[in-house]
Amino acid sequence: MENLLKKTQLYDVHVDLGAKIVDYYNFKMPLQYDSIISEHKCVRSNAGLFDISHMGEFVIDGKGATDFVQKIITNDVKHLQDCTAVYSPICDEEGGTIDDIIVYKYTSEKYMFVVNCSTTKRDLKWINKHKTEDINIYNKSDQISLLALQGPRSEEIMRLIFGDKCASLSRFQFIEINEHEMKPTISRTGYTGEDGFEIFVDNSHCIKLWDLLLEKGKKMGLKPAGLGARDTLRLEAGYLLFGHEIDDFTTPFEAGIGWTVKFDKPEFIGKEPLLRSKKYGSKRKLIAFKMLDKGIPRTDNEIVLNGNVIGKVTSGTFSPSLQIGIGRGYVLKHIAEHKSQISIRIRDKDFPAKIVSTPFVTRDQ
Repeated sequence: MENLLKKTQLYDVHVDLGAKIVDYYNFKMPLQYDSIISEHKCVRSNAGLFDISHMGEFVIDGKGATDFVQKIITNDVKHLQDCTAVYSPICDEEGGTIDDIIVYKYTSEKYMFVVNCSTTKRDLKWINKHKTEDINIYNKSDQISLLALQGPRSEEIMRLIFGDKCASLSRFQFIEINEHEMKPTISRTGYTGEDGFEIFVDNSHCIKLWDLLLEKGKKMGLKPAGLGARDTLRLEAGYLLFGHEIDDFTTPFEAGIGWTVKFDKPEFIGKEPLLRSKKYGSKRKLIAFKMLDKGIPRTDNEIVLNGNVIGKVTSGTFSPSLQIGIGRGYVLKHIAEHKSQISIRIRDKDFPAKIVSTPFVTRDQ
């Protein structure tokens, strides 16, 4: 099994930095360098640099590219301007969520899907299954490296390397900087609740880019951050994680992202079941909760009301910003809407928790 694990271009760099390496969906990835809490706080106060090259990238081009993308995703790209991006689920014929992705629109004849590493192979098989003759699909996942620079000082650091071009980007915009030797594509989407940038470069430039960012950002407190901090940051921000809050058996409406389903566009996969889901509603709903006392919730802990098990935790952690346990999970809709006080069963003991709204943490906290 060890030989089957994939490595990003930065694997040896991570090891040299003393990172704790873990198996993450068949990738050898850094969980943490120092500690999850210190890396988390560094992103919130200054900036953190993440290697997220395990993500998958598919380029779709051709005259039929827009129609094809419209069919595959639930969101709408028809009126997107060039060099903008949109978040969207990909659903199956029953309305279950195959993946949640970011769609980058270069032009009406060229798009890029950035997909989760856990579903890259399946996603590629799915879109190839629905491929039309007027498009091409290119799997660039093994050729592109992706770094994420996140935190309030990220713009300052980017200016030092790439000038003012990327600094002018609004959220969910991107730019190709062809005059720079690395020819990066830089976006401003983010997964931490902080300001930040994603930088796509050819594998050959990855190590140089990593070193350059850390060098230029040193005076601004920039430090490398691992998957552990990325997870606590995204959970504080209220973002979903595929395989936890969303999966094949979950519709976008159950997961609270029904706004990503646009019914006023042409036919798309899963449209009829999703129409029914919207019309008749769902029996369960994704909640966010905050612990009222000690106790750190973890995935698969039971959610309890009046002694009865009513659901399971999909994601749970200790919030470094709030200094208390937080989490997500599914419960019956009427319980979620009444924001009942619940308990989380941790090692056979019930700890009180309160249903709250997300995000748990905002930038000004």
